[in-house]
Amino acid sequence: MLRPEIRFCSGFPDDYFEGSDDLEEVQGGRNIAEALKAALEPLDYGVSDAINAGDHGWALDIVRARKRFWLQISVIGSDDCYLLAEEPNAWLWPNTTKFKAFLADLKRALDADSRFSQVRWFPSGGINRKSEPSAGPFDS
Repeated sequence: MLRPEIRFCSGFPDDYFEGSDDLEEVQGGRNIAEALKAALEPLDYGVSDAINAGDHGWALDIVRARKRFWLQISVIGSDDCYLLAEEPNAWLWPNTTKFKAFLADLKRALDADSRFSQVRWFPSGGINRKSEPSAGPFDS
């Protein structure tokens, strides 16, 4: 069973901006997206700059060996952060082997950075369905 939804606690500074009359609100998590980019690029992933996803937080477009992946980072509070990993074209050209390799690399990146703590992995839709978490992306 793949577990591409992650819930974690963050040791990153809060970078949420409330906004004002002249500036719009900006959700937190950009610094988390930038840390993930820095961790994945040395592993031969092409990673976009952080993309503002509005109320959903931040996103990253990722490519490796002509295969696309996507991450969305949502910060509710320092103790309640979410990371969703997807293979955008899986419905058309699924490649479970490459997605598994991506999830394994993502796990190594999260494990290597002490700012990510209490990392729990869930199956798709599992966070909302109250599924039991796992310590990794492939645990049953």
